[in-house]
Amino acid sequence: MMRLGICAALDVGTTLHARGFLRSVYLSSHLFPHVRRARHYYFDDGASAEGGRAAARHFINAKVDAVIGHFASDSAAAAVESYAQAGIPLILPASTCADLTSAGETTFRICASDRLLATRLIEFAESEGLRRLALFTDPSLHGRQQMQELHAAAQLSTVELVDEVNNADAVVFCGRLRASRQFLVDNRACGCELPLFFTDDAASPALVKGLAQTGTVYVISFPIAGDVAEAQSFNAVYQQIYAEQAPVYAVETLAAFALVDLAAAGQRGLLDALRFDQFATPAGPVSFSDGENDHARVSLWVYTDEHVHERRLLC
Repeated sequence: MMRLGICAALDVGTTLHARGFLRSVYLSSHLFPHVRRARHYYFDDGASAEGGRAAARHFINAKVDAVIGHFASDSAAAAVESYAQAGIPLILPASTCADLTSAGETTFRICASDRLLATRLIEFAESEGLRRLALFTDPSLHGRQQMQELHAAAQLSTVELVDEVNNADAVVFCGRLRASRQFLVDNRACGCELPLFFTDDAASPALVKGLAQTGTVYVISFPIAGDVAEAQSFNAVYQQIYAEQAPVYAVETLAAFALVDLAAAGQRGLLDALRFDQFATPAGPVSFSDGENDHARVSLWVYTDEHVHERRLLC
């Protein structure tokens, strides 16, 4: 019997993304026969490095065949080397820190990395004539790594990173959803009318919920299932059961379980299948080069006072 480790911050009090993750796990158990028959081991890593290390010990002791999760880069970074040493594939639906796949030889990322997100953000800002960006971050690894990637991407462009908001054409905040929401509220309250950019964890209606005026807000993140042709049937099922569209990260989570299910049905071992095969998943085709998904997609989420919500693919 296959053993699967399933890991994230599982409390919606820690992150609202926990709800979409757990719902996708539930649906995966119904949609994929090998996943349904597997023995599931859950661990709440609290989105922290300490939780990531504890999860790795738990899953290694349980002799799992693969781990799906570690949504937070902080927890994933603390665990990747342990999984590599144990030869356990780690499939990341949502951890974006670019260094994760280089640190662990058994790590496979489905979503785009911070490096790709930063490149697309800088390219979009450049195309909009936003040539001076002021950068801020929360203390999370995700935020700090995203800021580093933005500095690197800006050096290859005409965009200048500035220290003062008064000298900027737009403001970028790198961080988790809760901190992003607070940054938005505080900046609009103090009269800042500049366009605000946020990174992938902020891709949630909760970012702007209840705000009378948002100004122009951009989020560089991932498409939701409703925006992906291959995910339409999944999104329909999700809406039928939960009466709402599948949120960000849901289709990446489903794709992670699809990989495990398809690999289990094949002739290769799971690790070799992940390294060498291409898979047809609800998130579209997935294949890996050095642990990165060759087909990862980036989406621009737009909020304005005139248009409540718009999304468009950047790649």
